[in-house]
Amino acid sequence: MKAPLPVRIVVDNPRIRPVLLWSFLARLPLGMVFEALLFGVQKATGSLQLAGVVTATAAVSTAVGAPVQGRMLDRYDKKVVVRWFAVAQVLTLAVLSFVTATDRLPSGVLIALAVAVGFTIPALSAMTRLVLKNGTPAGDLNAAFSLDATTLEFIFIIGPALAAWGVVAAGPSVVFGASAVCVLLGTAFFLYTTDPTWFRTGATDEADEHGGRKGRRKRVVPGRAVAWFVPSIVLCAIPLGVVEAGLIQLTVERGDSITPVGIALSLLGVGSLVGGLVFAAVRWNAKLSVQFVLLSVAHFGILAVLITRPNYVVTGVVLVLAGLFVVPLLSLTSQLLDRLSPPEAWAESQSWGGAGNTAGSAIGLTLGGVVAGVSGSLTGFVVATVIAVVGIVVALPAFRGGQDLSGTVVAEKVAQP
Repeated sequence: MKAPLPVRIVVDNPRIRPVLLWSFLARLPLGMVFEALLFGVQKATGSLQLAGVVTATAAVSTAVGAPVQGRMLDRYDKKVVVRWFAVAQVLTLAVLSFVTATDRLPSGVLIALAVAVGFTIPALSAMTRLVLKNGTPAGDLNAAFSLDATTLEFIFIIGPALAAWGVVAAGPSVVFGASAVCVLLGTAFFLYTTDPTWFRTGATDEADEHGGRKGRRKRVVPGRAVAWFVPSIVLCAIPLGVVEAGLIQLTVERGDSITPVGIALSLLGVGSLVGGLVFAAVRWNAKLSVQFVLLSVAHFGILAVLITRPNYVVTGVVLVLAGLFVVPLLSLTSQLLDRLSPPEAWAESQSWGGAGNTAGSAIGLTLGGVVAGVSGSLTGFVVATVIAVVGIVVALPAFRGGQDLSGTVVAEKVAQP
């Protein structure tokens, strides 16, 4: 009996094991830094409002910086780009570690550092998917991308808990310092252990390598299909944030403790991990676009049950079932971007996907807080459902235009002998 596909990817590819290990270590701060900013700034300054502004600034900076870095990855040597962004990230985290050890923190300095820490996050998620794409058999791409999405979800589950514990036990300075060490060691060994050929995205990379040419490549803008799909990614990431805010408002309306909602949201995370592993272990022969639409309908259809404002036990069951589709949808998003983007704009397209998820999550929490706080939890759940439907509909033109992968050339290549 063969082992499940996610296990086979690790077992059957000994060269890829250390790559995944170091990628995990380098990306662990993704789940820690934002939480450390929120708790750390609040603890150091006593202002929850300032802590929220600083954390939101870092999130916006991440969404802005990811496509910029993706564009650079497509035009320049990928290892060099990742290396320098990692160096900038480590230095920023080191400065944060130093300044949060002091009692008085100027708000301007904190906001500037938040911009820097968000903008300089190295694109290791996109590069890990590229390594998995090139380092595993073509038929295992779904399992490989699902394994990576599950790993990332695990990071976002354990990271905040580690950050919260670290801030309470040792202070934010230690959390930022530990994050800097993780990025430094993880990125260095990720780049060292990865086969250089696994960083190729198309014929241009191979031609440059064999021809000995270095320098700036032509810039190719992702095609119309990606331009349609990214807004859908943003819209589909909004409802979970709105639902979370709606559930919190529901406890206020009922005069209950927030504890049951916290437990229910934890069950959402458990469901997402289980769903990711199951999706990685099965082969579904339907088109990726069909899978995306069907799983999105199932995911948001289950969440729509919350419109009835059920008791907390039913709410927990609903979130577990809805969570089963979170990681599969993240995996399908990466696979669709892989299919829809021209090779010369692969990294930028993947980065736009990550930026879309980040922006959508932030918008969802903000919008949910406003809508549910002003109009009640029921309105929040209805708004989440409507946005989900719009998000699915917006994606459809991208799938119809998916064969147009030519992109748009906006700069000629400058080669150096």
